Amino acid sequence: MGALGNPMYGQNKYDASADGKIGEIVHVKPASDGTVASPTKTLTASDSGNVYIIDISANTAAFVLPEAATAKGSVFTFILGIESDAEASKDLIVASYAATEFIMGAGLAAGAVFDTTVADDEVSIDTSDGAAGGGDRLKVICDGVHYYVLDFTCVTSGAINSGTATRS
Repeated sequence: MGALGNPMYGQNKYDASADGKIGEIVHVKPASDGTVASPTKTLTASDSGNVYIIDISANTAAFVLPEAATAKGSVFTFILGIESDAEASKDLIVASYAATEFIMGAGLAAGAVFDTTVADDEVSIDTSDGAAGGGDRLKVICDGVHYYVLDFTCVTSGAINSGTATRS
């Protein structure tokens, strides 16, 4: 048995988790610019609980969330790493699996409230609207049909964007 009495057969992530939380800390530095059509990483429900620390200092990072029907209860967290601080030309893009799966909720950019619409399947930290800050973050949860924003915070006004993903 592992910590907390968990079996050590790989059925769960509890024993190998970061600070006792479900999931792992995963550092991501894209080798090339990601897009929704060609993402840096396509997530699955088994990635739920992971915290992605992302370095966009050289390339845009794009993540596609799992199909909502397969990911009910899943939580995904994306944080820009210290290397991304003051980045002014590369972005973080997070899109749903399908154009009919929306990402809804509010965020704060330099204290100003930003609200996605019920037709948005992509959200981003867009540095063309202002430099990224290390620690800018997005956290979403899935209800099995759509995704909902739990936390979306950026240091720069206007950095939060949402809309319809370009899938091809």
